[in-house]
Amino acid sequence: MKEFILFLVFLFFMSCNSRTDNPFQIREGLSKAGDNCKQLEGVLEHYSKNPADSLKLKAAQFLIANMEGKYSEYYNTPWQNIASALYRWNDIPDEERLLVKHDWGELKVEEDVKFITSEYLINNIELAFKVWMEQPWGKNISFDVFCEEILPYRVGKEPLENWREKILIAFADMNNYFKEHPDITAVEACGMVNKQLPAFTWVSTPMPAMNYSMLMSTPRGTCDEMGALAIFVMRALGIPVTRDFTIQWPNRKLGHSWNSVCDSSGTHISFMGVETNPGDYHLGTRLRKSKVYRNTFARQNHINEADSLIPFELKNRYMKDVSSEYDGCNFNVELPIINLADVGKYVYLLSMGKEASAVVGWGQIEDGKMSFSDIGKNVLYLPVSYQNDEYTPAGYPFRLDDSGQLRVFQPDMEKCETLIVSDAGKDHPWLYRMQQGVFEGANRMDFYDKKVLYIIKDMPGSDYEKVGITDLTPYRYLRYVSPKGGHCNVSEIQFWGKNGRKLDGRRIGTSGSWYNSPATKDKAFDDDIYTYFDAAEADYAWTGLDLGTPQVLAEIHYLPRIEDNRIIHGNRYELYYWNGDDWKVLEKKTAEMNRVHFQVPSNAVFYLRNATNDTESNKYFMVKDGKQVWI
Repeated sequence: MKEFILFLVFLFFMSCNSRTDNPFQIREGLSKAGDNCKQLEGVLEHYSKNPADSLKLKAAQFLIANMEGKYSEYYNTPWQNIASALYRWNDIPDEERLLVKHDWGELKVEEDVKFITSEYLINNIELAFKVWMEQPWGKNISFDVFCEEILPYRVGKEPLENWREKILIAFADMNNYFKEHPDITAVEACGMVNKQLPAFTWVSTPMPAMNYSMLMSTPRGTCDEMGALAIFVMRALGIPVTRDFTIQWPNRKLGHSWNSVCDSSGTHISFMGVETNPGDYHLGTRLRKSKVYRNTFARQNHINEADSLIPFELKNRYMKDVSSEYDGCNFNVELPIINLADVGKYVYLLSMGKEASAVVGWGQIEDGKMSFSDIGKNVLYLPVSYQNDEYTPAGYPFRLDDSGQLRVFQPDMEKCETLIVSDAGKDHPWLYRMQQGVFEGANRMDFYDKKVLYIIKDMPGSDYEKVGITDLTPYRYLRYVSPKGGHCNVSEIQFWGKNGRKLDGRRIGTSGSWYNSPATKDKAFDDDIYTYFDAAEADYAWTGLDLGTPQVLAEIHYLPRIEDNRIIHGNRYELYYWNGDDWKVLEKKTAEMNRVHFQVPSNAVFYLRNATNDTESNKYFMVKDGKQVWI
């Protein structure tokens, strides 16, 4: 029987298109299935009996050919144990004890090729084909799009379940509505369904892999979990939806993912699952990006190298570059290679952030030049080669401005100009986020008896603001509540008692941070002016102290968020520049008032270090028209 099935695979692939034209991958999948091989063969045999099932056979072959590397990951404990622990995940410092008390059990991993059943695959294929054929927009969805964005039986590494059946029952009303309205499009249907999905609570730590039922019962997580729920529900209803993502934001140790839906013309329109509808602005469209990729079910061969020769960020073989589909990510660059002897088969693109750098793409090499396609603007890049787990610069840093104009930062040591590094002042973009913020005191933990102590009526400056408090009531709980849209952006808060002593206590406030960054509520009380709280919630997030016992407050000192290296009179500063191979100290100066004067080479990129207190600016900057410009 096994030989017969392989013969059918061979004959069929002789006539099918490139979408599934890989009999080797099918043979590989069958060979790695072990004792489960009969289950996979059973699917192929099932769809080989009737010529009318030829397209379903092709779909089955697509799934089996790309099954390698896909698996379920789960804890061998009832989901309610995990869900109840996750509810307080951000607020409990002793996470290990929390896991023990909730009996999370042992982490289990099951490879699809060794555990998936023929019944499960056949049921998935049948339901996927049913909605594809029945929905009004189905006739405009190609088989290629169907295979990638409706057919797949899983989204990530979640435990498998019969999610299609559950969704078709839970969303039966919408499914019937679509069939009764023949003019409705996939994009319109996507928007209608997205509005019905539950709102999510952000968490700042990675979540366990969750399937549809888990996501619906525990709507907590990051952008990945939000997008996964949208994918499950949309695909079950025949709406072609996938996940797009950027590997890392410029200058932040975070990436981001969102969704896109395929319209009748084959164009993908992005949206954020459970949050914004197709065509609306969301984080994935608003912020600058270096590259955008799309998760695929089929294995991609974009880099023809062994995984050991590819940087970590690009080892995912199940993604394809879709940067050209996004505004601001469609620029092409060609540059000379400065270290040709060190460059291997490929050259890679490093997003060169001060706080975080990551390889975000790759380029082509020809005739001593390197070219990169479809990259984003307003990002500092460094071309690099990769060998033996190390990066070597292959060119100078470069950047594309708003108009796509290329600037390569090759310092001209013969041509110098004056640079004055000063305080950011009132023009800094984050200062407004504290305007209309409120300081409150209370003696109940829920702040039900809160008393307003001070309102920030005017936009604050970039230095410490000091406010005297005349209210003599002792309060146990003190907090700062951010205004609408402020994300509770504050660098430092100090509460001072009437005896001139700084008050301290347990940090309390809104959990998490913007896209799981380290900028959590406690950063407002860490005595570090270069850190800050950046709440995941835009409106009315808060941070404060539980003093333990009621105390009288005399003064409030607060410092707004400013992402730069503040200049302090009398401190010693070191100016670094990129010389082509590494960062080098250009000059050391002592600040006079809030300024430092340097003579710098033209066409260079810099960062500043405060040698007195051992802190650095958290962004690189360049000089444009004699002024310091943050990158």
